[in-house]
Amino acid sequence: MGAIVHLTAADGHRFAAYRADPIGEARGGVVLLHEIYGVNTHVRGLADALADEGYAVRVPALFDRAEKGVELDYSANGAEHGRSLRDAIGWDAPLKDIAACLIALRPFGKIAAIGESYGASLGWRAAHALPLAAAVLGSPGHLGEFARETPVCPVLIHFAARDPKTPADLRERVRGIPGVVAFDYDADHAFTCPQRPGFDLLATRAAERRTHEFLARHLG
Repeated sequence: MGAIVHLTAADGHRFAAYRADPIGEARGGVVLLHEIYGVNTHVRGLADALADEGYAVRVPALFDRAEKGVELDYSANGAEHGRSLRDAIGWDAPLKDIAACLIALRPFGKIAAIGESYGASLGWRAAHALPLAAAVLGSPGHLGEFARETPVCPVLIHFAARDPKTPADLRERVRGIPGVVAFDYDADHAFTCPQRPGFDLLATRAAERRTHEFLARHLG
């Protein structure tokens, strides 16, 4: 079980973050970026699982800039609320919160960003703008908007081949960017979340295996 801590971004914004630390020496740090549903039970469970693998994890509550304590369910109403918060804070301010997490995780060694959907799109931007050692992105639905912000660290992408937000031509274009490794899965958007209708167990297991191998390679 983790705990809620509070961090301060460079612009003075104070936000909550879920903290999950390993037992013993950490293998590295991970900034885990939530979907538009906030820091809910699914995301906290992912953080705890990464801590069990030996990583120090921080999950910034990115929506704190618009509304505190956001934890939404995977319903149409939840998605609508999350999208409104995403639009209210924009795409630049969250990078400041991610940067604050990087500072908090420095004592643990190299740091990666991991995100799904909204968090994956932010992870792509962070891989371009922040000093990350690696990034892992699942179903980055807004990648097309930011594809020109090429990463400066190794990036692993899990694409859902049936996701209309990442068509085949975009996937192929991104695959050609140096440092990017991408896999296609015969699945729908955000297929790794058991609480979403597109969940695919076999694809999730393959993505998890590749993620752990990638983290071990780039974080140590």
